[in-house]
Amino acid sequence: MLHVIFGDDEFRASEALRALKAAIDTDGSLATNTNVLPARGLTPQTLIQNAAAMPFLSPARLVIVEGLLSSLGSRRGVVEAWQQVVDFIPQMPDCNHLVLLEPPRKRDDRGRGVGGSPLLAAFRAAAPDTVTVTELNELKTWARGGPSEVVRWLQDRAVQRGISIDPRAIEALADLVGANLRALASELDKLAMYAGDRPITADDVRVLTPQAREERIFDLVDAVVEGRAADALRLLRRMREDGSESASHLFSLIARQLRMMVRAAELIEGHAPPEAISSATGARGYPLEKLTRQARAAGRVASEASLRAVEHSDHSVKTGRLDDDLALELLVVRLADLAPRGARARR
Repeated sequence: MLHVIFGDDEFRASEALRALKAAIDTDGSLATNTNVLPARGLTPQTLIQNAAAMPFLSPARLVIVEGLLSSLGSRRGVVEAWQQVVDFIPQMPDCNHLVLLEPPRKRDDRGRGVGGSPLLAAFRAAAPDTVTVTELNELKTWARGGPSEVVRWLQDRAVQRGISIDPRAIEALADLVGANLRALASELDKLAMYAGDRPITADDVRVLTPQAREERIFDLVDAVVEGRAADALRLLRRMREDGSESASHLFSLIARQLRMMVRAAELIEGHAPPEAISSATGARGYPLEKLTRQARAAGRVASEASLRAVEHSDHSVKTGRLDDDLALELLVVRLADLAPRGARARR
């Protein structure tokens, strides 16, 4: 059999190869009868030699070629150059499996891709009954009137692995991680270990998933530097309950954002363009837009005062005058007092 596996979803491609190995490895001897060949420098003769060899003390032999169709492309004469292999495919021993494993397509690749490979078309025409083609592209994170492809994939994987998970937890996980199936699979297994015998909940996802923790941290820092004390205290107490972040880490993130606000506010006062603010702070895209909005709302004087308040609070913790939790809560209240009233009202 000739198996062609390609597409943008590298994780599902690797899963498809793993499933093929499991299906043909009936006695556990496939590992010693597997050859992996890179496409670079590979000749038709070498490929035929490997694919024609009989397995040693095993019912099956597996030959994997990485990136052959992608490297050959659709240039003129490619079929003629590899005609020996085209003619060999129908004669390949029934116990042997040849896999053409193709890498994801590059973003700037404007060619026809693996699906339009003339060599693949020649393989299919020569041996239609012994050629399988599996195209695995990235799943969609949205859908009309029903669950997205990512949500359905998560549901199926949970069933396959015997994992009990609440539908809201699946939705939360899909929203946070997106279409990165490798990360989703890892998070699902981690959540299953954490939940034990009970179903995984949306709260579990919010506690354990890195994207959720990062999102909450950004929300907290924004609430603190913008003087939204009620929001900041609620988020801070929730983090304290689940123990997800240390006080020293939060102090450093708040101080970092305020330092960038001070620098941005100085540049805004000097009528500097957004490019100058980006160069001075390292912020790009939406983070730059948010930073500029925060700096303009607070102004340079209030931003500098807030930064000094953070430094004073951090010093109180390090010298033992205040404990972490109390220092952070007092800092939140202090920054709310320092934030311009009009700026707080606009949020």
